[in-house]
This record gives sequence, structure tokens and C-alpha cells, in this order.
Amino acid sequence: MPERGGARTRVVHQNLDTAYLNLAALVRHLQQRDFTGRVHVELDEYDADIFLAARERPRACERDHVTGREAEGEAALQRIFVRASEPGGRVSVFEGEADGAAEAGASPDAPSSLAGDGGRAASAHDEVDRRNVLQLSGEVIAAVERAVVATTGGEFASHFRAARSELADDYPFLASLASCVEYVNGEPRLARATRTEEFVAGVSDALRRVVERAAAGEGGARGVRREVARELAALEERRPRALARFGFAPRLEHIAGIRWT
Repeated sequence: MPERGGARTRVVHQNLDTAYLNLAALVRHLQQRDFTGRVHVELDEYDADIFLAARERPRACERDHVTGREAEGEAALQRIFVRASEPGGRVSVFEGEADGAAEAGASPDAPSSLAGDGGRAASAHDEVDRRNVLQLSGEVIAAVERAVVATTGGEFASHFRAARSELADDYPFLASLASCVEYVNGEPRLARATRTEEFVAGVSDALRRVVERAAAGEGGARGVRREVARELAALEERRPRALARFGFAPRLEHIAGIRWT
């Protein structure tokens, strides 16, 4: 089990889709089991945590990255339930005492402990960004992979390895993407040694080369590029703000090799 600051956690559920999940019902179920741990909710430009302890009221903390609002208490909990009814989000459940539970829930109506500490707030936002950019890059890679496989029937992985090898001089981290990932409380995020802007640029350039390689094969350039564009346009419709925030949005048409806007 991952350890951090003496706290031990175990992943119970990871990346449950909010389209098929009733978060309020899940929280009630966990409370009935006297569950102790954390429920993490992540949507486009928004994330939240619900801390649970046996026979205690849930303690909630939400962060809206568009407005910059951080809030706790019963009102925040109800907003989390509403936001988690939207499709396209992910919910993960971690059992055990998570770091920050005592602080975040010391008083249900207390102001955020991060709000009065600029350094800690910046650090917390940076960690969220590094988790989000890694997840988002995985969604972009998966979209291109689906398109390549659907149109050529070929193997995406070999094209991706070759493209990363070609770009390794410009983006050394591409040689081993696993080396860019660190785990904190069981959650993967981009390692601090890797700049998020450089990571987005490197992954995008590698995917552009994958599309070029696939388009040069039997599937034909037009069919491959159109399918890649379709998949990326669908992703852009689902995750517009996150793609724009982390710099993927202006690179999507470059990856596909054709314009659709």
C-alpha cells in the first residue's frame, strides 16, 4: 500500500465513470459500512474530496479551477453531489486515513486551510495540475490509438515507440514515459522533474508522427486523418476547458494533420 507521511491507503475503486454512478448513493453505502477513507471526484476543471470516518459526518472539500473557489462544509458536499451527476467525470475511492482529512474537516464550515497559505495553495494546485495533465494526455493518446486501429487494423504501440525514439533528443522523457510518473497516495501524476508544457508538446509531436506513419500505410492518409480528427474533435467537445488550459487544444489539428474548425 502506498505510504505518505505515515498515512496508509488502499485503492478500493479507481476511475469510476460519473455517467454510471450515483455518488450520493455510493457515499451512503460507504457510511453504512463504517468506511474510513477518501472519495475523490474529478471533472473538467473541477475536483473534490469527501473524507469519511466511521460514525462521523462526511467532510467535503471542493476546488473549482475556473473560478478559483475552494470551499468546505455541507454546502460544498451538496455541490459535489450535483457536479458528480454530470457525465465525463471520474470517481476513485481510497480506504484508510488520507493526508489532510483532519485539516479539511476540522470544522464543517471552516474556511479552506489552503486559502490562508499561499505557498501550500500553489503547491496543491500544482499537484492537481500534474495529475490532470497526465490523465488528459492519456485520453488524447487513447483517442489517436482508437482511430489508428479502427482505420488500419495495425498496431499503435509500435508506431508510438518509433515516434518517441525519433524525438528523444528533443524530448528526453519520451524515451521512457514511465519515468515521468510518480505516485502519491496511489494516484499517478506527472513527476516534478518534467515540465508540463514540455510534456504536452512532446506527446503531441509524437502523436503527429504516429498519424503520419499510419497514414502512409494501407489505410490511406485521408481515412486515417479523418478518423483521428473525429476522435479528437469528440474529445475536445467533452473536455474543452482542460484541453485549452494545458495547451492540447491548439495542437489537436496539428496531430490529425487536417483542420475541422
